[in-house]
Amino acid sequence: MRLFNKFHAVCALAVCSILLSASFLASQHYYRRVVLPNQPTSEFRATASFDRRLVVFGDSWSDNNAAELQGSVWTDWLCMSFSCHHENLAETAKSLSGSYIGSVVDNTELSGSLLNLYKTPLADLKAQIANWIAAETEATREMDGEAIGIRQNRTIVIVSFGVWDLWNVIGKTYEDASKAVDRNVGVIMDQLNLLAETWGSNELRIILTLAPDVTFLPAYRAQGEPQITKHKDAIRVMEHWNGELRNSAEDWTNGTIYLFDTNSFLADQIRDWQLFAAGIEESNGLGKNEDPGWENVEDACVQSSQQWVMTSDTSECDSPEKFLFWNDMHLGPSAHRLLGAEVFHGIEEMWLG
Repeated sequence: MRLFNKFHAVCALAVCSILLSASFLASQHYYRRVVLPNQPTSEFRATASFDRRLVVFGDSWSDNNAAELQGSVWTDWLCMSFSCHHENLAETAKSLSGSYIGSVVDNTELSGSLLNLYKTPLADLKAQIANWIAAETEATREMDGEAIGIRQNRTIVIVSFGVWDLWNVIGKTYEDASKAVDRNVGVIMDQLNLLAETWGSNELRIILTLAPDVTFLPAYRAQGEPQITKHKDAIRVMEHWNGELRNSAEDWTNGTIYLFDTNSFLADQIRDWQLFAAGIEESNGLGKNEDPGWENVEDACVQSSQQWVMTSDTSECDSPEKFLFWNDMHLGPSAHRLLGAEVFHGIEEMWLG
């Protein structure tokens, strides 16, 4: 009888252990899309009328619906610069443990990766564009050709991916990673062609962002001291992504593409602080560290630590506007403001004069 009771006790402990482990894994790998508290979750609808419009396809770096992150993202700041109507289809998801992920160009590329563990209800670029085309078609159903033409001429489209696509291939061989990059760049250009074909116009205005070096992110350093080969390959893959995207954009004939170098922007912010700390000022202005006056360009403002199964403890820095990074994978509020301003200055004379 005593042995029987011990057997039941061991079984009960085993079951509890399994349940706790499953709960922990779920908290790490189950993600739910982030939406504003007052935002309806119904199907996206395009606005009937506007003066100027910004349409955004992207990931968590450009998702203005991710209210639980640091606030206004760079697409918000850009739109505010010329008082536009903002249609944002970028998506973010949050796990039960509090970490975030964003959309990728093509969800089929997640197969066999760590991100494949995530139950991600996130639309990739193809799904985002399909959703928007359906909504735009419905909004213009009763319009004549002239009205649709005016609508198109007052619309600027942003396509901003790469952070999570590159994060997804870290650890893969350079050959496999570069092939994935080639496929993703092909999808981006195919989708731009689809937009042009749907609109029946070769005068699209596209803001296309290059990818940042993910080894700058606090999340990369948190993995521990990287192997030299792994680190070099991550940078090579980023350079391959940006090179292929740049070449494809230059050959594109269905409109005008403003190519924004996100990686150079990020590197300049880091270099501005580093030069300032060393007491060096370059002729291009780097080293002054005046706006916002960075105090930290390496660590995340928000630090998280796992407490118990499905809970985590977070602490926020005292001066979020002085930190380049908000959390381990996302830019902080000042970086978004500066990025939006830089993109605005790039397109102001070209499209907004």
